[in-house]
Amino acid sequence: MQVVELRMDRSLLCPNFDGYKLSFDPVPVLRQNFDSNPFRLEPHVNQYSMLHLELFAKHNLLWCDPWMRYASYFMNEKHQLVQCVYDPQSGRTRGQRVVFTLDRMDHGDGYAHVPGDYNYSGIFVSERYLVICDGINTFHLIDTGDRSRTGNDMWQRISRTPVDNGLDHRGQVLYDARLDMVQERKQISLVAAHVGHRHTDATQTRRNTVHYNDLTWGRWTLSPRSDEWSYTVCQKLETIGSVLYCAFEPRAESLIIASTRDVQTPAQREAAEAAAVPPEPVIPFQNGADPAAVNFSWAQADDELSIRFPLDGEVRRPDFQIRCTASTVHVEHLGRVLIAGTLFGRVDNELTTWSFGPNKLTLIKQEPLRWPRLFIEEGTGPDESDMDADAEEADPLPDPQLPIPNLEDPVEECDVPFEDEEIKMVRFNLPAGCITHTIFMGSTPLLFNTTLRAGFPPAFSTRQGVDAALWLQMYQPTRPDEWNVRHEGQLHAFGYVQASKAERKYTVCCPNMEFVAICESYRHVLVYRARHDNAEGLRRRNGPPVVVGKQSLVTLDETVGDIIGVSTAPNLITILTEYALLHLQV
Repeated sequence: MQVVELRMDRSLLCPNFDGYKLSFDPVPVLRQNFDSNPFRLEPHVNQYSMLHLELFAKHNLLWCDPWMRYASYFMNEKHQLVQCVYDPQSGRTRGQRVVFTLDRMDHGDGYAHVPGDYNYSGIFVSERYLVICDGINTFHLIDTGDRSRTGNDMWQRISRTPVDNGLDHRGQVLYDARLDMVQERKQISLVAAHVGHRHTDATQTRRNTVHYNDLTWGRWTLSPRSDEWSYTVCQKLETIGSVLYCAFEPRAESLIIASTRDVQTPAQREAAEAAAVPPEPVIPFQNGADPAAVNFSWAQADDELSIRFPLDGEVRRPDFQIRCTASTVHVEHLGRVLIAGTLFGRVDNELTTWSFGPNKLTLIKQEPLRWPRLFIEEGTGPDESDMDADAEEADPLPDPQLPIPNLEDPVEECDVPFEDEEIKMVRFNLPAGCITHTIFMGSTPLLFNTTLRAGFPPAFSTRQGVDAALWLQMYQPTRPDEWNVRHEGQLHAFGYVQASKAERKYTVCCPNMEFVAICESYRHVLVYRARHDNAEGLRRRNGPPVVVGKQSLVTLDETVGDIIGVSTAPNLITILTEYALLHLQV
């Protein structure tokens, strides 16, 4: 397996960028009402996992056409696909038009949606074809004709197939679809996901429930003789982590996935479970014992520390006895001592918390000092001179004036990464049947994904210092064993901005990277344009001119409801809400 590095193009950086200036210029907003409101499903009471929350909360119900950026589409409550077009020449919108209707009998099992099904998802794969997943278990291939024409011709469905005939569950969401010409034959590759669950036998009396993303990689192939599309399932993949990026490379011989946990096939998971070694018993810790023999881990920040315990089976609060004072800690589980001793420093025992799931004990320090060890040695106490000496030997605190050195350092206190999880982007090659390339991204999640050019794989954004960098896949058909990513663009200071927006729901970027926008779930849209002006000639002493970007805050009318979809085009943001379609002329 080859490790791929993210190499920055320094010509895209702007060392003189000095942040964003709030603009009070009005942003025109054009509103269109609906004949029928957008179709939207909420998660069922049984869909309670974090993966379900991410699936429903971040689902974008407004589909953008990469070949016609000023056209957007959504499904309404009558199961009609509605086209919404903005005319950039006149600065006005055209009337909404129904282009396709999905009849009740067109659904995967012949019935309408029920609670627990997923929302519709669709991807335009060419100037002529659209792939729709109905949220149940069926793909629909739609022939759109020439979408640039303004006629009233209805689109036609030319093929329909189950995501997988062997599935015994409902609910699928389309992550990516791609059309390629392979050996003079058209093929459409698709990948859909379902959040499933399985039980693991932790003990003889208790079972754990594990939720995971079940990915189905399928392929439509057009027969040149019969002019019919045939569908086959190419590969099944799964991961118990969050899927942050999932897209095909050109020719779709490999699938690129970024996740917080390992991606593997069901066979690989079963082999790993069969070869798993039973966990070693927890050794109780007493003062003076060898810390290396103790089955726990601890980490610290300047003002707090956390202690984690690996426990099997179901964990309940009544099974624990936790006693914490200002200088000691004692934890028992079902009568067994997990840890006990005198702490190196003093803590605020009233703020001690226990987190289930990670089985983590969090302690707040009374003084913001770095501890060289968790417990003091036998027969010694942490007097002030000892603590000061050890604090001097510890790593110095980072200078807040220095630039952010790497991806691991948080920019804001609210910029919380995936704790104790390593995000990896992997390339799973179908002919090889395994992962061939890996990018290690640390614990900071991707900022967003976006389509920059029609026919190209989606780009993904990572935080590079205080900036946001956009990366695009590089693929050479003559050398299929090689794969890399290219630094495509830089959004100045947007990593810092995005980290401070805790209420963000959607983050979208204009295809020419002129602006980036953050949509909250209700009313507020923030637009950032880095190439605004040069601060009216302001410059640092003996330095180049200062570059200042433009920030715009748009507050929507409270009657439009929640924001459920968004798309972008040059100088335009289209927002789908519960009760209206809005065009922001930025």
